[in-house]
Amino acid sequence: MNTAGNYELLIEKINLFIRKYYFNRFLRGLIFLGAGLFSAYVVITVSEYFGNFNILFRTILFYFFIFLNIGFIAWLILPSLLAWLKLGKTLTHDQAAEIIGKHFSDVNDKLLNTLQLKKLSDADPRHRALIEAGIDQKIETLKPVSFPAAINIKENAKYLKWVIFPAAIICIIALAAPSVLTESTKRLIRHNEYFVPAAPFNFIVQNKTLSVVQGDDLKLDLKLQGDKLPADVYVETANNTFKLDKENISKFHYLFTNIQKNTSFKLTANGFTSAPYEIKVNLRPALLHFDADLNYPAYLHKKKETIPNAGDLTIPAGTEVKWNFHTQNATALQFLINGRPVMVNPAAPDVFEHRERVIKNSVYKIIPLNAMANRRDSASYRLNVIADEIPTITVQEKQDSVSIKTLYFNGSIQDDHGFSSLTFNYKVGDPADKVNLKTYTKQVKADLSQTQAGFFYYWSLKDMGIKPGDQVTYYFEVADNDGVNGPKKVRSPEHSLHIPDAAELNNELNAGTQQVKQKMESAIKLAGQVERESQKLNELLLDKNNLSFDEKKQIQDLMQKRRIWTTW
Repeated sequence: MNTAGNYELLIEKINLFIRKYYFNRFLRGLIFLGAGLFSAYVVITVSEYFGNFNILFRTILFYFFIFLNIGFIAWLILPSLLAWLKLGKTLTHDQAAEIIGKHFSDVNDKLLNTLQLKKLSDADPRHRALIEAGIDQKIETLKPVSFPAAINIKENAKYLKWVIFPAAIICIIALAAPSVLTESTKRLIRHNEYFVPAAPFNFIVQNKTLSVVQGDDLKLDLKLQGDKLPADVYVETANNTFKLDKENISKFHYLFTNIQKNTSFKLTANGFTSAPYEIKVNLRPALLHFDADLNYPAYLHKKKETIPNAGDLTIPAGTEVKWNFHTQNATALQFLINGRPVMVNPAAPDVFEHRERVIKNSVYKIIPLNAMANRRDSASYRLNVIADEIPTITVQEKQDSVSIKTLYFNGSIQDDHGFSSLTFNYKVGDPADKVNLKTYTKQVKADLSQTQAGFFYYWSLKDMGIKPGDQVTYYFEVADNDGVNGPKKVRSPEHSLHIPDAAELNNELNAGTQQVKQKMESAIKLAGQVERESQKLNELLLDKNNLSFDEKKQIQDLMQKRRIWTTW
């Protein structure tokens, strides 16, 4: 084998030694790490158990133990582990040769000289052959030597006593008094929590939840449990201490009033203090204000308007109302109208919108909500609806003095918002004969856009095809312009007109002639009576110069009868 091959084998043996060297140091570091951690754990846990340290000191111990572990690992484990894995700084071949030479007396300085000669041959090409011959001679003497044998891993066993001793103490404590380790370990891990010192009694808060809505009160119910119960119990808040009200030997209570923010408190009695409690305050959802946009029915011809700070409203039937609710701490809003609930989604943060078309009188309620507040505050308001009134109609009728077949009508109509139609309606025929009864409708001119209007209507039956003996029923009908429920119609009183036939006309004529005869006979009788009384009165006036009251009365009666007679 040439010089280069021999030298590479030599270097490989040195590398094996270096790896075993660091592996040995890694194992020894594990032993010292275990010894240090176990010892620190025993000291810290036992001290904390009997010292019952506060939160600050337990926090210091917790992080001290963490940093101590990190320090031991960084000092005892990582360097050796990285060097063993060839990831970190390791011994040089010369340093390894010195260590190997100290262990093997026959090797002595031969290994180091060989490495130095190799460097010299690389630096001096003129004498390379002579130097390499010397190298080969030294390597031949080193071949039988196993360099890794210089490391005795079993020697680490003598250090195990430093691990066994604290580990044995931990085992003894775990068997004899496990709470020393478990309780103190728990308090160290949960170092930022308050742990109640062991007391001869327990504080038991009976409230299911310590949560209220902002501004509400909370009654704290406390029960003591144990052998030696204190006579008094106190509650400590951030700035004050208050005595609880005692119900009996084991039950107490205290009323927190008008709670506005999260409140922490502790309970104390006979020098013992409970764990800290916290009353969580849930923000109350509130309705700040709301406006109403009113969109009136089109037939009213009213412009839209906005009512600020709306509450109770008086509006025409059919008005569409859009409410804009401004809230605080609300994630939802419930709108109830006449008991019908509607969930309103937010249109913007703390702003909700809702629309309703209002037809009748209603009551609506607004309830702002959020997930944390169980108690709901609500506000109720009324919607007073102005219904569209029924129209009215009045008609005056007059018959023509010449012809019974001609009628004149004067009338007036009235409504709160105007009209849609005004008609004159008549039926010809026997009302009982529905089959042959004919109905007619005529439009009547009037100013329907006004809320009050007069009208005149002329009706002639001559051109209507009405025959003698027919029965005619007639009336006027007016309809308003209600755009919500539809037009409401009102009729004038129905009148009937009977067209006489020939026989009925003769009877009426005969009846008129008989009446004339009777009037003439009465006039003749009255004329004779007037004549006789006039003669008597003339005779009386010739004999007297002055008249009495009764005589004057007789003269007046006589003059009245004469006037009646002259009219006939």
